[in-house]
Amino acid sequence: MVVLLIAGLVLAAGVPALQNLSNEQQLVTAANEFFHSVQLTRSEALRHGRRAEMRPVAGDDWHSGWEIMVGEHVVSRRQALASTISVAYTTGGELVAYQPGGQPVTRGSWYFSHDGQERVVVINFLGRIRVCTPGRDAQCSKAGNE
Repeated sequence: MVVLLIAGLVLAAGVPALQNLSNEQQLVTAANEFFHSVQLTRSEALRHGRRAEMRPVAGDDWHSGWEIMVGEHVVSRRQALASTISVAYTTGGELVAYQPGGQPVTRGSWYFSHDGQERVVVINFLGRIRVCTPGRDAQCSKAGNE
């Protein structure tokens, strides 16, 4: 009985922690996939010598997934994010685009959040892309000002 009691206590303490870890991993994965998709958009613009765009699959809802296009050709498509993750963005964040020389058309911040946790993907005026975590990264609070 004592062994079962101890196992029950350990399990009761471990399940919420495991759930939090899983939620945090989904958030990190979503932000990192967005980050890598932005990098791919820039590299496709450079590779093809044409403007490349990344846009939401459904209107201006990044949560629905996104696709990368060069002209009419779809280079890549990302499925919808987990239902627990929300995405917000600064003005101009309805589209990510790069000119043929790799110069950004878009700059701004995309905020991926879940249950009080947040990751931010930032594109600055030079086209530099980064991911940061508010509260852990002092520069992240300035993300929208770059």
